[in-house]
Amino acid sequence: MKYFYTFLLLIHSFTTIAQQADSTIIATTDSSNRVSFSIKLPALTQIPGAPAPFYTYLWDFGDGHFSTAENPQHIYAKADTYNVLLYAVNNYDDGRKPQRKTQKIKVNRSSPIKDNMASVAEKDFFKANGMFELKYNCMARPNDTMVLIVGWRNTEVQQQKGRLYLMLNEKQFDQTCFDTSDFRSYNSAAPLMTFTKTTGIPMLQSDLLVTESGSPASNFPVTVKAAATGALFANTTALYKNVYSADIENTPAGDARFSFLQLRVTPEMIKDTNATLTITGVYVPEKGKPVMHKLSVPVVNSHDPNKMNIKGGRISYRFLKKYKPLNYKVRFQNNGKGPARKIALDMTMAGVLNPETIQVTDMSPFCQPCDSLTKEKRGCWEIVKNEKGAIFTFHGIYLAGTNQKGVEDKDSTKGFLEFSIVTHKKLENKPFRSRTAIYFDKNEPVITNYATGRFKKSPSPVFMAGYEQAFGSGAATSNGIVTGVGVAPLAPYLPYLQLELYYKQGLKTMGAHITGIERPGVIRINDRQEYGYKTFDSSRTHTISQLRLVPLQLRHNIGDYFSIGAGAAVTADMGGKIESENAYHITGANGVAVEPYKIAQTGNIKPFSNWRFQPFVDLQAGKVKLGPHLGIRYYYNGNNNSFGYIYAGWRF
Repeated sequence: MKYFYTFLLLIHSFTTIAQQADSTIIATTDSSNRVSFSIKLPALTQIPGAPAPFYTYLWDFGDGHFSTAENPQHIYAKADTYNVLLYAVNNYDDGRKPQRKTQKIKVNRSSPIKDNMASVAEKDFFKANGMFELKYNCMARPNDTMVLIVGWRNTEVQQQKGRLYLMLNEKQFDQTCFDTSDFRSYNSAAPLMTFTKTTGIPMLQSDLLVTESGSPASNFPVTVKAAATGALFANTTALYKNVYSADIENTPAGDARFSFLQLRVTPEMIKDTNATLTITGVYVPEKGKPVMHKLSVPVVNSHDPNKMNIKGGRISYRFLKKYKPLNYKVRFQNNGKGPARKIALDMTMAGVLNPETIQVTDMSPFCQPCDSLTKEKRGCWEIVKNEKGAIFTFHGIYLAGTNQKGVEDKDSTKGFLEFSIVTHKKLENKPFRSRTAIYFDKNEPVITNYATGRFKKSPSPVFMAGYEQAFGSGAATSNGIVTGVGVAPLAPYLPYLQLELYYKQGLKTMGAHITGIERPGVIRINDRQEYGYKTFDSSRTHTISQLRLVPLQLRHNIGDYFSIGAGAAVTADMGGKIESENAYHITGANGVAVEPYKIAQTGNIKPFSNWRFQPFVDLQAGKVKLGPHLGIRYYYNGNNNSFGYIYAGWRF
């Protein structure tokens, strides 16, 4: 049996090696100087329950042109040696994405520049604004690579230079999103473009066009006046850890140029799977209108074009608690052999979200709402809300299929829905999940991933003030006004630890008062005459200030309005005094009682003295997660040294 397993392992190894050997770029040149490219990639393994797996392609021809076709053709303008790269992505496959393939090819003769040198992907690239756009070849999968395609076009009648800015790695994520050590630009056709770090973007002298995309592009461009661009750039760059710039050499009139930047998604981004990050670019030509473009990139755990994501990273609980909207995006792609005419998105939202608050903000294919008075629905959309979510339906549209004949523009097979939604009044600080079932015509649904909302870990400061009352006839403490601060996790839904520090300003408090003590004796008055007494009274008052640390307290919130806790405090006296007085009932010479004779003594309290350990229990009522509340606490340290604390607090 051992030899049998060894034999299977050898067979698997040889098969893997053979597949790797086959995965080389094949380039052939015909008589018209047209180069045809092909490659044999490893077979795909379908994910159970998912559509049929397939590859998507990004060919970088090494001369500033590219294609997304499976087996593209390209004509080089100049005779030269070019480094051709292929980035292939396995969709609906449970394996790793193939490594980048590279092949050097030699072109022996030049060809006249023709319009047909540009691929379909290049011609359809600038859908957002016609001048400058960012795209990706795949979504951001942690510990994997993706290619950022930066494209710009000279829309003027003369060649011109320009400048590019790229903003990466948003500060809202604790970890770095991208490792940018492998920036690569095209070669041969133009000088190598080098991105260098910069600190900001200067204010512009002309208006700025702002567009967004997430493959495909958004439908709502915005124009920012020149005077406001300085503030816009300052606010935008403040959101990012890294800002890069690059000079653009002369771009001929009407020409488009592309740069390919390979980015490695850091493994730490696994914490924010199903979030959406944003890459922002700015194109500033010498002449013409500058453009800012924002590219939304979902963070995924598999290369699946049908996704549901929450825009942004981890959510601020304080932000959502104020009924601010969350923004969702559902992406879909028709993988059929023909066009889809009706697409239904059956969205099941998390219980903390209120479906009645859904507001549609953007979509692709873009169309108008359906007329409720018209029975026949064509080229429009409708939404039906229910208790669990909503069903959004595109009626009478045309979305091409990836396997449809003649379809080379993969963006034409994709669509999306963007919408906002607000939470219910009751909101727990714990992850919540939503997902979508996507129906293409009458086919079985494609079920997306869970779009999981996760809250940022954040401390919650607590401020408290109240009155402390001592118990016990011999308690060596005093009443006082107590103020304190604490810190705990923000609005936890599980038991949690809380740290506290208090200061008590002591008030004069009667510690003990005993009358009629029968202990006969003799007392000397004014150091001259002795008098006898049979009884005396004794009293003691305390005025003690204290510092109290609560290093250990376990608390649990019972719903939104009650909280219980138990822990232990370490207390030290910080100053004050103890005053004692004895009143002796003496008898005169003739046996007649006279006014009691009093002797008073005062002792000062040393700072950081009388350390003691005190367990306690605590109860709070009010807005115990965030906001004002009232509390009562009982400290115990033996019958003669206990006290209670009544206070008001506010948790921020």
